[in-house]
Amino acid sequence: MAVRLVLALLCLPLSGLLPAQSVPVYSDSLQSGFADYSFGAPAPNFANPAPVQSGAASIAFTGNDFNAIGMANINVDYSTAAYPTIRLYVHGGASGGQQLRIYLQTTDAGGNSTPVADAELDSYISGGAIAANEWREVLVQITQPPLSYSGSYDRIDLQSDIAGTQPVLYVDSISLEPPSGGGGNLLFADGFEGGGIPPPPASALQIERDQMVGGLLGDRYTWRDHNDQPRVAVLAHNDGQVGPQGQRGGELWEYRYQTPGGTRIVRATNQFAGGFGYVVSHRAEGTTGIGGNDDSPLGHGFSGQFERVFEGRHHAILRFTQRYPRYSRTTANPPNTQYQVPVTIEWVIANGRDHPLWAMTWDLTGALPNAVPVDALEDDTRAPYGEMLFDGSANMAAHSVIAGVGWGDRYKFASTGNPVTFDSQWTWNQPNTVPYVKLWTTAIDATMGTVQTQTITQQDAGGYFGTDRWNSTSAAGLACTVFGNNYRMPCDFNWPYQSINYSLFGASSTNNTRLAWGANFGWLGQQSYFVHGSAFYGGPLANATASGWPRKSYATWVVLDRHSLDPVGAQVAELETVQNTVVTATIGSVNTNGPAGVARPDTVNYNPVGWNHVRGAWAFSASGNSLDANFALAGGSLIRPLIIVSNWAAAGFPSVVRFNGAVLALDVDYLPSLRPGSNELWITLGRNLNGAGNRLEILP
Repeated sequence: MAVRLVLALLCLPLSGLLPAQSVPVYSDSLQSGFADYSFGAPAPNFANPAPVQSGAASIAFTGNDFNAIGMANINVDYSTAAYPTIRLYVHGGASGGQQLRIYLQTTDAGGNSTPVADAELDSYISGGAIAANEWREVLVQITQPPLSYSGSYDRIDLQSDIAGTQPVLYVDSISLEPPSGGGGNLLFADGFEGGGIPPPPASALQIERDQMVGGLLGDRYTWRDHNDQPRVAVLAHNDGQVGPQGQRGGELWEYRYQTPGGTRIVRATNQFAGGFGYVVSHRAEGTTGIGGNDDSPLGHGFSGQFERVFEGRHHAILRFTQRYPRYSRTTANPPNTQYQVPVTIEWVIANGRDHPLWAMTWDLTGALPNAVPVDALEDDTRAPYGEMLFDGSANMAAHSVIAGVGWGDRYKFASTGNPVTFDSQWTWNQPNTVPYVKLWTTAIDATMGTVQTQTITQQDAGGYFGTDRWNSTSAAGLACTVFGNNYRMPCDFNWPYQSINYSLFGASSTNNTRLAWGANFGWLGQQSYFVHGSAFYGGPLANATASGWPRKSYATWVVLDRHSLDPVGAQVAELETVQNTVVTATIGSVNTNGPAGVARPDTVNYNPVGWNHVRGAWAFSASGNSLDANFALAGGSLIRPLIIVSNWAAAGFPSVVRFNGAVLALDVDYLPSLRPGSNELWITLGRNLNGAGNRLEILP
C-alpha cells in the first residue's frame, strides 16, 4: 500500500499536489465554462426534459447532413495526460443505430478551431452501438486506438456521420476524466503492492473518490454482481457539506444496476429524507419533558467524519461516524437529559456479489457529556432509514405508485392488492426466521429492501403492537379498529418496520418510497426489554427479553433490483441456507467468534460457527498461509460467498486456490483482496455452493 501511495504522490501536479478531478462538461446544462459550439440544423436542445440519464435534462439531437453537437471551453487547454478519457451516455430513442463521429479540436487566439483527432463513436460505446430505448455508457480513451491522440484539446464535437437525416437521439452526463490510479481519483485498488501481484484487471472494483453527484460529494464504487453486470453505489461524505435539501451525507446517495432496458439509476428523493442508510431512533415518551426538541431527528442532518477503512482489489469498507442526540426518560436520573451518542456505520462493497452490506453500532459508553447510564434511555431503532427513487424516476412526482409492501418477522407479511392501500388484502401466515422489509412497484419492475444478516432470534428486529394477527390473513377481519380507524391493513403505528405506513391515507395509494427498520422501545438503552411478539405487547410469545445497553449493533444487506427477480426473497433464502451450513477445516481453522459489531471492542460467538454476521462473510484463520476447508449445506445454495481468511501473513495472493480439486483463475474464478493492516485475505468465491461437499483449498 505504501508503494501505491508514493507513486500516487509522484504523479500529482506540482502546483498544490492535488489529484485531478473529473471535469463536468454537461450535467443538465453546459458546465465548467463550456459553451455551445454546435453547427448545422436542426440545432441540439440542451434542455430536453426526457429521457435523462441523470438529473433533470439531457441533450436531444436529430442528426441531419453532418450537423453536430459542439462544446468548447476555449480558455482552457485540457491535456490527454491530465484528462485522457471522455465519459458520456447516449440513448438511441425509439430507433437506435444512429451514426456519430467524435471530433477533438483545439482553438487558437482568434477563435479558429482545428481538428486534431476523430473516430466513429461506436468504437467506444458499451455494446458497440447506440441502442434503442436505453442509455449506454461511452468511454472515449483518447490516447488509445482509433483516436490515438496525445496532446491538448478544448473542444468536443459529436457529429452526425451521414448526409441524410437520422432519428432523434439523446446525450447526457458528459465529463472529462483523469487517469486511473496515481494522480487521478479513479482507483483500481491493490495495483502497486508489489510482492509479484499482477496489476488489477478491468473487472476489479473501481473506486472514484470525491465525485460530485446530485449536489453532494462522495465516493463512487463500481463492481460486478454475480451475473457479471456492473453495479454502482455513490456514498456521500458527511464531513461538513450540505446537500440540496439540507442533508449532510453519510448515506447512499445514488445506485445503479442493469435491467433489460439498460442502466437503472436510483437517486435520492428531492426531499429532506432523500438518501438511504442514516440512523433514526424514536423515544418511547416522544417529546414529553424535552420541550420543543425533536425526539427522532433524521441522522443525516448531523455532520461527522468518514474514513476509507479498506480499499482493496475487489473489496472496500467505507465508515461514517457521527454523534446523534438522545434524551433520557422523564423518570431517569438525571431526567430529560440530552446525550450525544456515538454512531458508527460501515458499508461493505464486494465485487462478485449483488448487494452492499450496511452495518451499524451505537456506543452508549462513549456518549457526551458522559456515558449514558443503564436504563436512562428507552428508545427504538429505525435504521437504515431513507428514501430513494428506486424505480429509476428522475424525481418524486414521476415515481411509480407503490404496488406492494412486505416484511418478515416471525411470519412473512405481504400485501396482495395493487396498488397497496389501507384497504388492501394481505397475508401474514408463512413462518419466517430472517428479518426483512421491502417495497415494490409493477408499473416499473423495481424493488428495494433490507435483509438482516442474522435470524430474528439471534438479533431481535421488528416491534410494537399488532402481532396478535400473526399467522393470519385479511380474511380474518379488519386489522385496525382502534382510535377511530376502520381498515384491513395493520394500524400504521403497528407496522413492525417503518416504511410507507405514514404515507397512506384512507383508500389512497402513495408513491412515497420511505424504507426503514423497527424494534420495540428499550432496544436502545434498557438493561432488559421485551422482544418483538412478547405477551407484554399483546403478542403470542412468552415475555422473552434482550439487552439494549451498553452497545447495540446489527447489519443488513441493502437490496435494489427488479421485483420480478424477488431479490429480497433470494437474499432471505441465502441467509436461511447459512443457518444450515456446517463449515470445517483440516488445515487452518474455522473462526468461532469475532467482534460483536463494527467499531466494537467486545466479541460474540458466531452462530452458526464461522458466520461473521458483521461482514456477511465466512470467517477462517490460515495456518502457514494455508487453508483446507469444506462447506456442508443441508439445502439451498450459497451464491458466490464472501470469505475472510485472517492470520494471512503473506505479502501476496495465494499461489494456488482450488475448489473441489479444480484450480481457480485469479480475478476470474476467485476475486481476492489483501487487507495487510488486519492480516486478512478477502475472497469472493466465483462459485455457487450446493450440497455437502464444497472443498476450498488455499495454498501459500
